[in-house]
Amino acid sequence: MELNEMQKKVVSTQEPFLFLLAGAGSGKTRVVIERIKYLLDTGVKKTLILALTFTHKAGKEMQTRIGDENLAIHTFHQFCLQELKKNKRYDYNIFIEDEHHFTKAELLDIQVYKNSYFKTKKPKIYDSYQTYLNNYHLKDFDDILIDFYKLINTKNKTYTYDYIFVDEFQDTNHLQYMILKSLISKNTKVLCVGDPDQSIYRFRGAEPKIINQFIKDYQATVEMLTINYRSNATIIKHANRIIKRNYRNLKKDLLPFNKQTNQIYSYIFMHPEDESNTIENMIKSYIVDGIKPKEIAVLYRNNYRSYHLKNQFKINEFSYYDEANLMNQKQHIHMLTIHQAKGLEFEVVIILGLESSIFPSYQTHQKKFLEEERRLMFVAMTRAKEHLIFTHVRYNDYFKRQSPSLFIKETGIKSKVYKEIHMDY
Repeated sequence: MELNEMQKKVVSTQEPFLFLLAGAGSGKTRVVIERIKYLLDTGVKKTLILALTFTHKAGKEMQTRIGDENLAIHTFHQFCLQELKKNKRYDYNIFIEDEHHFTKAELLDIQVYKNSYFKTKKPKIYDSYQTYLNNYHLKDFDDILIDFYKLINTKNKTYTYDYIFVDEFQDTNHLQYMILKSLISKNTKVLCVGDPDQSIYRFRGAEPKIINQFIKDYQATVEMLTINYRSNATIIKHANRIIKRNYRNLKKDLLPFNKQTNQIYSYIFMHPEDESNTIENMIKSYIVDGIKPKEIAVLYRNNYRSYHLKNQFKINEFSYYDEANLMNQKQHIHMLTIHQAKGLEFEVVIILGLESSIFPSYQTHQKKFLEEERRLMFVAMTRAKEHLIFTHVRYNDYFKRQSPSLFIKETGIKSKVYKEIHMDY
């Protein structure tokens, strides 16, 4: 498909600093790829281009699509580790989460502290954690960023990239932004791409306000990609409806390229077992209708909420793929937390567990937490291309009555008890 006018404008831009506000499904990766190809075609040496991505997988995909595995496309951590090893002996082993010594909550507190470059409150466990790392000659992923930042600033080492790209900029933390600023020389042109509406990693130290900081620090131009090429018009209408409830410094409405409509269903079940049985039957019906299993995803806020469904699948020997399961994912439906589903897309998305206190999480007593949860719902909805289904259960395992998530109402979708409905597959 040919690039649209706004995409073309970004590909050939002469702006030295540009923030591209790229909505869900708007083709942002393609625009970055086409921009890099354009620069290479106009004679820019590939050694003068650096692209920083959020995941290793995204970086590899970009190299493949550009057709050059030697292009410098890395995650922040990959890039920093590579440069540290080039510049000095850096033979540490990487610390992998060890729950025998530190809890997940403790490790998260330490991560946030380091990502703030020691600006937030120091966790109580921090000193003993660092002692543990030193005793075993270990570095964690955040240490890699810190050590590189110190290297680049103490040795007065300068980098001469003419073009720097940063993807998923809404998920950048304070330390990563400090590193980016250190990489920018007087001739560097920078394109940062992101969507504040999809910022879902605040709990790990990501700061969506860094977008505004970048725009201010470099008087960056702002361009927008608002045409969504993924989801049908109904999904986009209701996703726009919920995200508008957040305070948004940079406002945009997604516009659907696919003008077709398709009803979004929201089902009430009496008990978790009813929900699990029905979801399994729905999935089987979609597969009978010709949708491949790998194009179907069940998403949830927390792993524990998927317990009943996973258990049902195991009993019935119904294959599924999740992050902890090494099956061939091409052959099976996906069972993922919403965080794991970021960046993915499916023909069918079932968002399970839309109960009050589960999604949004019970921790949402503060407005900023509720807004983060709302962004998470927006991300979940915009993974779907054609079919989107919400489910919630009236009575939990302890026969305690549960209220439906306020997000169902905010999307404008009406719920019905499942037994009253006959789906047209």
